[in-house]
Amino acid sequence: MLKEDEIFRENYVKIRLTCPRCRKEKFLKVPMELTKHSEHLTTISIPSDFVCKHSFQAFIDKDFNVRAYQNADFEITKIEFYESEPKDKEGIVTYTISQLIKHIVEILRESLIDKEILGGAIFSLEGKVMYSSLPDEIFLIMANQLENFKEKQQINIKQTILLLENNQKVFSRIIQLKEITLNIILLISPEINLNEANIYLENLVKKIIDLERPKKKLVKKDIKIEQEPSQYWIYSKVTYSSSLQDGDTVYIDSLGISVSRSVILNLDEIKNDQEFEGKLYFTQKYVNLMQGLALTLKDAAIFMSKLNKMP
Repeated sequence: MLKEDEIFRENYVKIRLTCPRCRKEKFLKVPMELTKHSEHLTTISIPSDFVCKHSFQAFIDKDFNVRAYQNADFEITKIEFYESEPKDKEGIVTYTISQLIKHIVEILRESLIDKEILGGAIFSLEGKVMYSSLPDEIFLIMANQLENFKEKQQINIKQTILLLENNQKVFSRIIQLKEITLNIILLISPEINLNEANIYLENLVKKIIDLERPKKKLVKKDIKIEQEPSQYWIYSKVTYSSSLQDGDTVYIDSLGISVSRSVILNLDEIKNDQEFEGKLYFTQKYVNLMQGLALTLKDAAIFMSKLNKMP
């Protein structure tokens, strides 16, 4: 029987993460299967309180070398993995997944709002990891299972269900879309039974299939803003302690997220009011960033839904 350290060496790699803001470091255990079929860099989203109080993104190559970091002006709530594109002509690392995959990722992220869904993943039929927010042990189990199915050419399997010792359930469903076949995986809470879990999966699959139907495609809608340039605002309370806290972020009560102090234009006004309630004005650059991430990041979608709207 393999010892724990032998199991680790055979299945995981340790990478050293360094926060690009405060330079604090911490090791992250990454499954080797993550980059096995990867063609480009893999993005790892790191939530605050994992390495330090900052959220950021790390970009690793196929050999698990960290190639670059990127600060996050938005709150990341869960460690996530997805494949990235090579740098473009301006040296900016961008997302590689197609618009369809981006929409599916957004549907998965929305499902995670419900506490019954604990994580999700998207694999290609060949085993490439397109997205994952699964715990690493569950990720490894599913990646190995898919690899075994592929080697044995068990192409007739449409769905599998794993019941874990803690009564969590892992559903894996093959979905045939017009141009790609995907394996969608859900990790479901032990608090719901198999029938309820299957309903969650069926509803998720229906939303994904609807993406390809005419007139039902998920389309990003630009928010029309009638104010003058740079006059974009969120109406919220900001506590005195939050606006004066150490660090680079301010907690916005109405959104339930923290944002960089540098993107708030009227920060001095907030700091001078112990019980501030009113409009927080944001830079146009930050609004543009949130609009671009609204389809792939829950916090960005929340931000845009509250922009220039009174409660």
